[in-house]
Amino acid sequence: MIVANKNIAFKSIFSVYNKYILKKQFYKVHVSGNENILSRNKDIPTIIFGNHSNWWDGLIAFYLSFDLWKSDAYMMMDIKQMSKYKFFKCVGAFSVNRESAAESYESVMYASKLLKDNNKIVWIFPQGEMLHNDLRPISFQNGLSKLLELTGKVNLIPIVFSYEFLMEQRPEVFIKLSPALTINESYYRKEKSVYLSELLTGLLDEQNNNRLFSQSSG
Repeated sequence: MIVANKNIAFKSIFSVYNKYILKKQFYKVHVSGNENILSRNKDIPTIIFGNHSNWWDGLIAFYLSFDLWKSDAYMMMDIKQMSKYKFFKCVGAFSVNRESAAESYESVMYASKLLKDNNKIVWIFPQGEMLHNDLRPISFQNGLSKLLELTGKVNLIPIVFSYEFLMEQRPEVFIKLSPALTINESYYRKEKSVYLSELLTGLLDEQNNNRLFSQSSG
């Protein structure tokens, strides 16, 4: 696997470039629920999990983590993408090969070791691939559930991303973070994956419905 190898100087330079391309690509990035990450329990580590429908998800996650929250964040990234863009390891990405059970477990173990530091945040997109937001059901692979078993008590924070063309030529991004979850520890691994995927589906549908209602009301 490709492990993260953060470089402070590179992160700072990349931050400037990343903000530039986000501003160029999108009319506006709307973020709600910031209080759920800023007021998290600092005595335990944090996992953020979300839907994955767009290549921009990772770059926006970096913007949120580095520029908005000033946090020490890492992200699980598909090995094929990391092999093309190895510089992502310098900003905290590490690879996962979901085509190999052994290599996938190695990545989960690596993430669990990162989370021994309570200050760290690990991002994971449990669908395992980019899929359209309207595709149902949203299904999770078991990597997140495995990570929860290895890590123990964490701030488990859901996030949903939506990309929409509205009244401008450039699309807008809508992002919402929910409060940290408590998971029933009696659930089996698959039950946890199903529970979390259904919960995230509900949050994404709620965000989309609220936005459509506000547009029609306006």
